[in-house]
Amino acid sequence: MVRWLIQSSTRLHFIVAIIAAVALAVGISQLRTMPVDVFPEFNPPLVEVQTEALGLSAEEVEQMITVPMEQDLLNGVPWLREIRSESMPGLSSISLTFDDGTDLIRARQMVTERLAQAFALPHVSKPPTMLQPLSATNRVMMIGLSSKELSLIEMSVLARWTIAPRLMGVPGVANVSIWGQRDRQLQVQVDPNVLQEKKISLLQVLETTGNAMWVSSLSFLEASTPGAGGFIDTPQQRLGIRHILPISSAENLAKVPVEDSDLTLGDVATVVEDHQPLIGDAIGADGPSLLLVVEKQPEVNTLDVTRELDAALEAMQPGLPGMELDSSLFRPATFIELTLANLRWALIVGAVLLLLVIAVFFFQWRAALIALVTIPVSLLVAITLLAWCGVTFNMLLVAGLAAALGVIIDDAIAGVEHIMQRLREEQTLANPWPPAAVIMASAAELHRSILFATLIVLLPLVPVLVIGGRSGAFVWPLLLAYTLAVLASLLVALTLVPALCLLLSSPRFAGRTPARVSPLVGPLQRGYAQIVAGVIRAPRLVFFAIMIVGLIGIATLPYAKRALMPAFKEPELLIQMESIPGASSAEMDRIVARVSQELRAIPGVLAVGAHVGRAVMSDQVVGLNASEVWVHIDPAQNYAATVAAIREVVNGYPGLLTSVETYLNDRSRGLLADSAAPMGVRIFGEDLAALNQTADEVRQALADIPGIAALYIERPAQEPTLEVEVDLAAAEKFGIKPGDVRRTATTLLSGLQVGSLFEESKVFDVVVLGTPETRRSLSSMNNLLIDTPDGGHVRLGDVAQVRMAPIPDVIRRAAVSRYLDIQLTVQGRPLSAVAGDIQQRLLQMHYPLEVHAEVYGDYAQQEATQSRLLSVIIAVLIGILLLLQASSGGWRLASFYLLTLPTALLGGVAAIYLSGGSLSLGALFGFLTVFGLAVRNGMALIDHYQHLHLEEQQPFGPELVVAGQTASAADPVDGVRHNCGVPALCAGR
Repeated sequence: MVRWLIQSSTRLHFIVAIIAAVALAVGISQLRTMPVDVFPEFNPPLVEVQTEALGLSAEEVEQMITVPMEQDLLNGVPWLREIRSESMPGLSSISLTFDDGTDLIRARQMVTERLAQAFALPHVSKPPTMLQPLSATNRVMMIGLSSKELSLIEMSVLARWTIAPRLMGVPGVANVSIWGQRDRQLQVQVDPNVLQEKKISLLQVLETTGNAMWVSSLSFLEASTPGAGGFIDTPQQRLGIRHILPISSAENLAKVPVEDSDLTLGDVATVVEDHQPLIGDAIGADGPSLLLVVEKQPEVNTLDVTRELDAALEAMQPGLPGMELDSSLFRPATFIELTLANLRWALIVGAVLLLLVIAVFFFQWRAALIALVTIPVSLLVAITLLAWCGVTFNMLLVAGLAAALGVIIDDAIAGVEHIMQRLREEQTLANPWPPAAVIMASAAELHRSILFATLIVLLPLVPVLVIGGRSGAFVWPLLLAYTLAVLASLLVALTLVPALCLLLSSPRFAGRTPARVSPLVGPLQRGYAQIVAGVIRAPRLVFFAIMIVGLIGIATLPYAKRALMPAFKEPELLIQMESIPGASSAEMDRIVARVSQELRAIPGVLAVGAHVGRAVMSDQVVGLNASEVWVHIDPAQNYAATVAAIREVVNGYPGLLTSVETYLNDRSRGLLADSAAPMGVRIFGEDLAALNQTADEVRQALADIPGIAALYIERPAQEPTLEVEVDLAAAEKFGIKPGDVRRTATTLLSGLQVGSLFEESKVFDVVVLGTPETRRSLSSMNNLLIDTPDGGHVRLGDVAQVRMAPIPDVIRRAAVSRYLDIQLTVQGRPLSAVAGDIQQRLLQMHYPLEVHAEVYGDYAQQEATQSRLLSVIIAVLIGILLLLQASSGGWRLASFYLLTLPTALLGGVAAIYLSGGSLSLGALFGFLTVFGLAVRNGMALIDHYQHLHLEEQQPFGPELVVAGQTASAADPVDGVRHNCGVPALCAGR
């Protein structure tokens, strides 16, 4: 098959050249249109459902929203692998992870069908919303909004109804979250004492306000059914009827008369324009502001989305007078553009250096031209195949191509040099062969070593395919790019190189003058021959040196630093800060504003943006006590010094949990954890007290199991909460029910939406709630007045107990149940053995009702993966040994070469350790390149030795054969591939 391919490409050399030109054009076109991103998509199929319930505590969110949705709606969705949820004050977030390979669109369709039954949920929240699918690096831009002329409410109206919808229309945008959003509301703020004085009930205020609007969400009001305006038919035409609401401001609403009274709303309440209670905020240079976070869909072009967003902002700017839009706070496109610019310069410099090296050593323009054509053809063919596979142009893809570049260059140079050398030899003979015969013969001589070397280079990638999960999806583009590039290089070496050599060997191009040999080749070969001769005379010393290098590499391997990603100089830095649960919005705003102010004073910091808490339907499921600060660093400044100064500022705030890292490191966090899955005990149950008690008992029962080094119970953090418990006996005296107390208290404290105001294609809420003085402290809550059936009022503290109590700030659930985790640290024993002992202890324990314990973690899968990985590695080593034996013709030489081949990699490990570097993906790229070159050079020399060894008439011993023929410039088989140290093995064969 290979010989037929070589012969066909030589006969049809013009057609092969045309196909190569087409491949170049197609590859360049595919390269220009490929989606560009930093990381590949490595997240599993995931659907997240969020439900906003402002005013509900974490336990109320769990009881009224999360549990009904989990157990009755979402549990049991087809292809569901895991269901988890988080319930926190005002938010329910349910994450559904599906089996690998599940079509995300079909999974979302199944979830949508279940959510159609959400109308059965209690009317205490907004409808559940399924978030749009997001990219692994979802944030594509952050836009800060500020104004000296507009208020925060006015800016929020523009952000929600003008800016965000325009940005959502940009192709590739999945979501636009607005931090610090202050929705405009018409608020009727009531004081129960004033209502008592005016003899007006809270229900009258609710009915009056709701019925004053066209539409109300309260089903017991007449405004819940607004009706249609209708039309009038005249003899000549039909006239539609449209009603104009005269209420457009707080002043208009205050003039509405209260039902069954001579007073107006303004007489019994304070009617104002205000905003809803905040679930998060944004901090700008001058204090609270607005921050738009734009998130992108999976597998879209980050650069194209960024350009479209910039164009949309520029188009909207004239219509937003008095408002400043700053899109420089966070934009990964800047990092991508800098990286691509550096990559282009690196390619240009590398191409120039390669051209100089080829020109100096080949000393003939034809060979240099062929080598410089075949290298980009191999790369562009691989890029075309990757584009057809749907892979984005990301960092891992570039790394895979860079790792294969050494093999590509080696294929091109070695093939061209070998063919050109045979052509030079034929020119010196009296009856030379035709160029086509020489080229086919020399290419056939090379194909054996090239084919075997290619297979050996690709075999070590097979064990990586065993790695599954997010880690496997993350490195898959690297493996695919490397494999396709190496195979494309093999194809080009067997087809295009012979075709171009024949095409350029015609008299039109070659002439009759014999090609000259570079004057540098002779001295270099003679010098190398002397070195090889010295090595061959002392093979044991060489083996000893190789063994020493290998032992050093093995010894330093456990101590080398490990990091998934190399240290990138990203211009954006992410600072995460978390305070104690229950921290107020004002306190977090104060801390974050102070930190931001100090960061802006650091030289090298261009911009600082920050957000506290969360936004509606955002990618953050956190409370008000969490915040993120985004720092944009000037690339022209000293990056290390700037980052050190930033860390010093952040570390100056004790009492906060802080972290300073790049966005890419934050996104890739946990990828390495997939291959080292933790093991622990998960205790399921509904009663939190029973969970805590059982967790203590389990911890005590497992403490003496051999192999367990540490036990840690992950208890949820507690935050102070005011609990209201109605005294039924006291409430009965006043003729009120517990539900009456809750409805009145929640209306006064949290507010109740009674209607909607439609104005200029915008919708604003109309809310009735208590004045700020009635919802300020524990004493003000006790003094709230509750309406009684006889028209009177009673204090909340007289019919209910109001107390301070700690409750979890977040309630997490898995497998539709609450849980507590006990984390384990295992040392000295296999995970499966420790897990077996834990299972026996758990079976011997007695649990409260609805409580049970399970061993969780992917320890079984991890050990199975390790077992499969070990089997695959052994199979790969056997495969490499068989290929080496088939190529060299002897087991001894193949075995020795297999043992010495990893020496180059272990030397690389030692070099990384001594230089203070880390074993990261960057190091893996280098190892792939070194391994590929070592295999190619070694296989070429083994093939060369085998050819010489078969010449029985050679009067010299193997030592002199290898040393002498390596230095010979006229040898018909030898090329320039003789620098891998294999002569010592050949001599000892």
